[in-house]
Amino acid sequence: MKRYLIAALCALAVGQVSAQDLKMRDVFKQIPDSLVPYLSQNNRLDFIDFLDSNMKAEVRNKLGGMSEMTALTDDSLSIRMSNALQVDMLLLKLDQPVDSIQQVVVFSQAFLTDSVYRDSKVLFYTPDWKLLTKEIPLNDIQRQRIKALELKNILKWNDDKLNKS
Repeated sequence: MKRYLIAALCALAVGQVSAQDLKMRDVFKQIPDSLVPYLSQNNRLDFIDFLDSNMKAEVRNKLGGMSEMTALTDDSLSIRMSNALQVDMLLLKLDQPVDSIQQVVVFSQAFLTDSVYRDSKVLFYTPDWKLLTKEIPLNDIQRQRIKALELKNILKWNDDKLNKS
């Protein structure tokens, strides 16, 4: 009986460690189709494989256009879904867990609203993609990263448009 109890406790401890050490690639593989309707499961896996092989991570999306993952790190990613939509994600470890949640996914979409300006929307999810509606206790550095993400999308879009003029 003691052996079973020890084995169960070890398994629980390993599960806790692995849940805390999630990487963006693992979270992205599990993203629901409803959040990235342009991309199939195979598209998402191809993005990761292409970047791992030091190739351009570009796929033909479900709408027949091209989507490109431009960055993937342990805690962030960027995808140009189309000329009118940019998706960025951050995986943030919370200093203070919320309802036993130790990491949150920041999901940012930047939409082209006219020829120059973008409108962005930021949502928070658990790593298993449940929408978080309560206040998330972020530290100053995390808030700055989210703000920088939003500004990057606005500034990058304006820079691209100005350079094409």
